[in-house]
Amino acid sequence: MDEVYLSSSLIRMDYLDLATQPLDYQQKAPIGFLWAVRFFVELFGTGEMALRLFSLICGILSLFIFIPVCRYFTNEKGAVLGLGILAFASPLVFHAVELKQYQTEMLATLVILYSYIKCQHNRSYRGILLWGFIGALVVWFSYASIFILAGIATGLSIYRIIKKEWELFLKQGVSFLIWFLSFGINYLYFTHKHAESKWIVTWFDFYKNFMPVPPESMEDLKWYAINLYRLFDYPLGFLWNIKWLVLLPIGLLFLGLGQLFKRFQDFLVLCFPFLFLFLASGLKLYPLTERFWVFISPILILFIMNGYLWLMDRVHNHLFKLSFTLLLCAGLLLNSMRYVVYPKEFIGHKRSFQREALARIADKFQPGDVVYIYWNNLPGYKVYQKIHPLHFKAIEGKDYRKVSAAHESYLNHLKADFEGFKGKRRVWFVYNDYYRTDIGDGIDQPAWYYEKGENSMFKLLQYFSTLGKQEEVYNSFDIKISLITLNEK
Repeated sequence: MDEVYLSSSLIRMDYLDLATQPLDYQQKAPIGFLWAVRFFVELFGTGEMALRLFSLICGILSLFIFIPVCRYFTNEKGAVLGLGILAFASPLVFHAVELKQYQTEMLATLVILYSYIKCQHNRSYRGILLWGFIGALVVWFSYASIFILAGIATGLSIYRIIKKEWELFLKQGVSFLIWFLSFGINYLYFTHKHAESKWIVTWFDFYKNFMPVPPESMEDLKWYAINLYRLFDYPLGFLWNIKWLVLLPIGLLFLGLGQLFKRFQDFLVLCFPFLFLFLASGLKLYPLTERFWVFISPILILFIMNGYLWLMDRVHNHLFKLSFTLLLCAGLLLNSMRYVVYPKEFIGHKRSFQREALARIADKFQPGDVVYIYWNNLPGYKVYQKIHPLHFKAIEGKDYRKVSAAHESYLNHLKADFEGFKGKRRVWFVYNDYYRTDIGDGIDQPAWYYEKGENSMFKLLQYFSTLGKQEEVYNSFDIKISLITLNEK
């Protein structure tokens, strides 16, 4: 649905509108990402492949850039296995074929790390300005890049001060200043208009997506353990049927942190981004759940690889090394194989079946039929009407929840929409059974609509059954369709 929401703006707005106007459905994305996707839309049209092409390019580039990054922070063996983890982590593959900015955010992290490797010892002003330019450009494509840039700037500056490398401290400070000037300009003129709405902060807070800093209860402490566990499932993709095996990559991560401490400069550079990330989450400025970890996934893999290499150097039994490596990567490989064989299961809880549902109607639509789109699925209908023009025009249901006091008054309001059924033979009723709220809604508001034990959708379907014979003709993870053959009267 997020893709649907963002597509709505990208297929109707030009470059100027994307830069100056609020996006539909309160969506938020970096201006560089929006312009890049819009470029491919103008080049190839409004099809889904064109909309997702930039993310795919970013995903492929990430693989190539991760090789020298991983080689620098580990070694040749670490680069091979690290690349394998990045390539086979199913959630990361998912974001590489999705119309959202998360894969671009990950590429931005890798570009910043690669520039650190190449520019950290630069003393020439040409090199300093080049490093400044790279960071300044990246912030226009990635919101989360500020955590990486701030982490590198802080960590490297502290290291220069400790080592009393004053010349490098001052010269590299010019690069850092360029980064933050660019970030400030970007935030002032573009990002600020997409600043988080209060309702979405409330939403993330309700579902405990912000880190409790400091923890004040046992529940807060559980948050850390639960989210560490989830992190290795999404986005790192290690989790599979044998749940306890997730302890292997978790243990390697902490081992890797200990090993990196011996390379103190690199340790500071890789750890400070987490410090700023956790601080932002504690201040309820950045949620920590699933997709919001994607940008920092490469650094987590670097930690794991350092721990893995340390352990392998101390074990001389080749059978153990092979067995351990296979167990470590089992989830990555088995999940990938499963999704190839059963593509409909590919990150199933993230998928929406808008296209398939509407295609089913288009295939079976007959003269004398009418399609009624319930209000909670209008975004999907409107977007696909433009991406894949449909040969039927639907009645667009209105949202009467906020002007109704109970189910009865709600149904009375809806009857105004149902006037369009007159003279028709069959009604295709399309609704979203997963996203039952609207952008900007309070949680479970209005209360009567979401009251426990009451199912407004069920009551509406009961009403339709009084109009004629009803049958469910499509049932997916989110989109459902009922076909009502109306009574002759």
